Amino acid sequence: MEKNQTKNIELVDRDAAISSINNATEQTSIILDFDETLLLRNSTAEYLDSLRPRLFGFILIFILKVFRPWVWLPKSYRGDQVRDWFLVFVPTILLPWTILLWQKKAKQLAEDYGNSQLITAVNTNSDSPIIIASLGFNFIINPILQHLPLRHDRLIGCRFWQGASDRAKGKLLMMQELLSESEIRSAILVTDSQDDLPLLQVVAQPCLVVWSLAKYIDPFSDFWLFSLIKKMKKLITNQP
Repeated sequence: MEKNQTKNIELVDRDAAISSINNATEQTSIILDFDETLLLRNSTAEYLDSLRPRLFGFILIFILKVFRPWVWLPKSYRGDQVRDWFLVFVPTILLPWTILLWQKKAKQLAEDYGNSQLITAVNTNSDSPIIIASLGFNFIINPILQHLPLRHDRLIGCRFWQGASDRAKGKLLMMQELLSESEIRSAILVTDSQDDLPLLQVVAQPCLVVWSLAKYIDPFSDFWLFSLIKKMKKLITNQP
């Protein structure tokens, strides 16, 4: 895909994004970011928070964050972009029952934190193809999507085994592998993430929107050991 002339991407209000969705034609794909957009929470963080037993899950995540194995990868994969794959992959392999426990939590998240304004707008437009695009993980997102009252045609997300590769590519390249150039160039993109700037630069109607009810909650933030370590860090660094 040839590079577009650089666009000045600015935040738009939610009404502008909703209007774009309502007025889209059947030739215009609507691409929706998932985390903190379609879902007003972060699916990866919520999944990690569901690890059981909690103490073992917390220790696993803590060890991974201390040793940062993602910086040991080949240069093309190295860095924080693939960090979430390690944080999801390793605990899931060691605590495989998490996938079963996740089904119940996913249903609750869909009921409590689905973006009703966005869902209503999408369902009002019965013509446009709806594509969910995320750097989150398909096996985490799909159980939530199943319980959202939302029509969609496709989910483009990160695979479990190949998640490091998918996250290293980024959302634009992932979409280029599955959609035609014309589908991407003519699309509307609704996202809250500055990380999606390469894709925002390409689509016809970029909608960078921060939803007021969206919130990122750290995994284990209500766990006693998390609070203890946080207090110790503050004491060591003399933070207020």
